[in-house]
Formats: sequence, C-alpha cells, structure tokens
Amino acid sequence: FGAGTTDKKWGEADCMEIAKAKVDAAFEIMDKLSIDYFCFHDRDIAPEADTLEETNKRLDIISDYIKEKMGNKKLLWGTANCFNNPRYMHGAGTAPSADVFAFAAAQIKKAIEITVKLGGKGYVFWGGREGYETLLNTDMKLEQDNMARLMRMAVDYARSIGFDGDFYIEPKPKEPTKHQYDFDTATVLGFLRKYGLDKDFKMNIEANHATL
Repeated sequence: FGAGTTDKKWGEADCMEIAKAKVDAAFEIMDKLSIDYFCFHDRDIAPEADTLEETNKRLDIISDYIKEKMGNKKLLWGTANCFNNPRYMHGAGTAPSADVFAFAAAQIKKAIEITVKLGGKGYVFWGGREGYETLLNTDMKLEQDNMARLMRMAVDYARSIGFDGDFYIEPKPKEPTKHQYDFDTATVLGFLRKYGLDKDFKMNIEANHATL
C-alpha cells in the first residue's frame, strides 16, 4: 500500500496491458515456486476506471485472462478493496453516506461474482477504513448494524449464485502487538455471533500479524 517504490509496469504502458502482464508474471512465479493457490483484491488485478460499469468490464477481461492461465492453480479467496479509494475515507459498510455504502455493496457483489467464476474457496472481508475516531461523531450501534447488513447481503447473494465456500473476516490489529491481535480476533467473533453470521464466517488469521 502507498506510493510504488519499484516499476511494476512489466514493460507495458497501457493500464490493461500492465494488468495482463502482471497476471503473466504472477503465474510464472507461482510455477517456479510450486505455489498451488493464489488470492486477489479486485483493484489489484484490474485498475479502477471512471465509472463502476467500465471498472466491471475491466474486471471481466482480466478475470477471463486469469481463468485461461490458471491451469492446475486454484483460487483460495477473493476480496474487494474497499479502502484505497478516497470515497472510503469514512468507511465502506460503516460509511455515513448511503451512496458510499451502495457503491461498496456493488463492488463487493462484483468481487464475489469473480470469486465464483474462478472457483474460489472463500471470500474475505477486511475493513481497512471501517470504524470511528471518536464516539462524539458516530452512532456505533448503527455502524455495526450496517456492517452486519452488508455482510448478510453478501452471503445471501453469494449463496444465490452457487458459492458454497466460506466467508472470512481478517482482523487488523495495532501491529505488531500479539495480545492486541488476540483481542481483536475475540472481538470479531463476538460481532459475528451477535449478528448470526458465525455459521457463514470464519477468521482469516494472518500468522505474521500474530507472531511479529
């Protein structure tokens, strides 16, 4: 995350050609390292365009290209990057703007469709911009209700299009404090149980976060 420190254009200039070259490079290194599974953020595999419609067209093109390249490789999980764009400065599922919430829902819907298309085993939520800075300017219960509402809609839609895998939440604690990671994980589990999401969701634990 943040500004690039190396040239990752792979010798290309057009944004979509760069995206395809990235796929080529990814599967080449997976072959060389005998990696069987891969994961993706939607905005990592295809650049965002000026409109959601055009962005989704780009995702269709690149996901088709990935499917051609997969061979015996498998998709472990997909996810939507609902944190990088400035529209998510106040969150996605917990945003105070109905327009931002709706955009996030549409973005997640497309990411789920691609995950199903590529035979993904799971789908991950990471709330990189969710939450609040102070209780003086938020309604915490409403934020949690809305986040749970977004997750329930995602589960219901995914099941309706044939996704039978697991959903995951990736806790993001104040690294590198292991006790904070354990605490955050317990908090997420409490959230899932409160909203009846624990039958569909599991925890996506990044081992490095817990051992740093």
